[in-house]
Amino acid sequence: MSAPAWIAACVVLAVLIWLGLALIGAVRELAELRDRVDALEASGVSPSHLEGGLAVGTLAPAWSITTPGGGVASSSAFEGRRHLLVFADATCRACDDMVPELVAAAGRGTVPPLAVIGRGDAEATPEPWRVADVRVRIGSERDDEVSEAFGVDVSPFVYVVDEDGSVVARSGVATLDDVLRLVRDAEGMRIVAAGGA
Repeated sequence: MSAPAWIAACVVLAVLIWLGLALIGAVRELAELRDRVDALEASGVSPSHLEGGLAVGTLAPAWSITTPGGGVASSSAFEGRRHLLVFADATCRACDDMVPELVAAAGRGTVPPLAVIGRGDAEATPEPWRVADVRVRIGSERDDEVSEAFGVDVSPFVYVVDEDGSVVARSGVATLDDVLRLVRDAEGMRIVAAGGA
């Protein structure tokens, strides 16, 4: 083998070794990040610091979502009743754990009636989220339009909306206990004059 061929072979070998080491490093970093996410989700720590979205006292905008059966659910179904708006994503592990528990709690009357506003195709709504209960509406928004109207960019996120349509509480949540705490904290709260706050 000639000298230039040896040099080329050594360069190719060095590049392959470097790429292999870079790939191993990337896989390790990805595994560490996955472990951190799993530990955070398992810790049960409430992300209540996620306080974006509409301010308390603001009138909630009208909304409509597509149900898994192809129908439409809208804010008009909740007029005159205190209710919860739950923004969730089926690809979110906390949402996937919390939504079925929350739906069951609404069915028992433990929490106010609720609407689960999911992202993506309504037909892809997870089976455990689906329910035939008049206190619960489940569906998907189109092009994130409801999330944008409510200023929501994290999941799960919950609003407590009063009988007159005013937001009385809101927070990022991770568990059913977080939602129960939010509902309890909002109990008895009334917005005297709804408007931008």
